[in-house]
Amino acid sequence: MNFFDTLHAVSTNTWMYGGTFILVLSILVFVHEWGHYIVARLCGVKVETFSIGFGKELFGYNDRKGTRWKVSLIPLGGYVKLYGDVDPASVQHEETVKDAKSGAARPMTDEERSVAFFAKPVWQRALIVFAGPAINYIFAIVLLTFLYSL
Repeated sequence: MNFFDTLHAVSTNTWMYGGTFILVLSILVFVHEWGHYIVARLCGVKVETFSIGFGKELFGYNDRKGTRWKVSLIPLGGYVKLYGDVDPASVQHEETVKDAKSGAARPMTDEERSVAFFAKPVWQRALIVFAGPAINYIFAIVLLTFLYSL
């Protein structure tokens, strides 16, 4: 086997296994983030963004509830951005909102505060955070049950 045959075999396997890895990881990330999303919606929290991947947006759309669903450039994760959440660890929050017209900061209205993540009771916030890993376990059980039944 010469150098070019080896290079061809390695590049073919890299694309095949790398592509499969990205596909499976994207499915797992989607299921995980969907868990956060669905429980947040059930708890009355506004979801601003649902993203598969990080970085620059490749494509996406806005649903009728105002959530931006998007696929981003780096497919090694994802996130759900909840209304009122400032940082990824959900440690900080802001009780001000930038006005769409003027861009100036203004206090949140009672209606906006009612759909903010930080304003929800601790048990609801904990449920939203727990939902991502929990649905991954449920997904694994359902998928393995289906595969073993075949």
